[in-house]
Amino acid sequence: MANRHKTVKSLERGLDILETLSTAGRALGITDLSRRLGLAKGSVARLVATFVQRNYLSRNRETAKYRIGMRIWELGQGAVAALDVRNVAHPVMEQLHAATQETVHLTVLTEEGSMVFLDKLDSTKAIRPNVQLGARLPPYCVANGKAVLAFRPEAEVETVLRGKLRRFTSTTVTRKRDLLAVLDSVRRLGYAVNNGEFRADVSGVAAPIRDHTGLAVAALGISVPTIRMTPEHTDELARLAVKAAQEISLALGQRCESPGTMESAKPRVAGRTAGRGQGGPAVARSVGG
Repeated sequence: MANRHKTVKSLERGLDILETLSTAGRALGITDLSRRLGLAKGSVARLVATFVQRNYLSRNRETAKYRIGMRIWELGQGAVAALDVRNVAHPVMEQLHAATQETVHLTVLTEEGSMVFLDKLDSTKAIRPNVQLGARLPPYCVANGKAVLAFRPEAEVETVLRGKLRRFTSTTVTRKRDLLAVLDSVRRLGYAVNNGEFRADVSGVAAPIRDHTGLAVAALGISVPTIRMTPEHTDELARLAVKAAQEISLALGQRCESPGTMESAKPRVAGRTAGRGQGGPAVARSVGG
């Protein structure tokens, strides 16, 4: 218990340092921080060294003083993007919905490794998928999940795909090697395709929504009954989804690029060999759009 309390106290001191530097309005040295926080110089120096190593703080070599680093800014931008993505996406979703008359939805990957629906617009057609806000789906067998995983860091993808993956339908891809190949094709094409991997009667497409770092922060999907998912309809929905997702991405700070340039601009992600282990075209096939 004593060690646990000591660990928490150390974390509190580290956060105090970050908060002090973020509001100081200027760079501060170890002595300044020690005096302001009432901490021993040695303790401050060790914490600051760790923050510098992880890019949470930057050190001026000439003055030996410290400022907030780029990693703090990146985390802040990620938080802002997560808060803003729904408001930014909704008007674009309305346009996509008007163009397709199909069910359009916005999803994000949770810390627990599930895709959750943040927003949706239901199809105007009599036969349509039932998409529930707040519903959580496994990312490896839904198109929106694969669209996001294709543009997330390798370690995160490895975590999501570890262990035995459940087979929900006859088309669910459960072999890790095959899934990595699917993610490669998503990066090349710029979208993922649903072929009934979670529910056999629901198909669709999804495209990644990416921020200024190139990482996916959400996915824009279109779900349709499998009976309507012809190759021609798939191609048209994919084209519209990619265009709409890129519009949202630009509003979140992503640089302008075409689907053909996505692979060259991708972050370090899992999977290197495209097309292996897939019966048919090398595209991601899953449910939920």
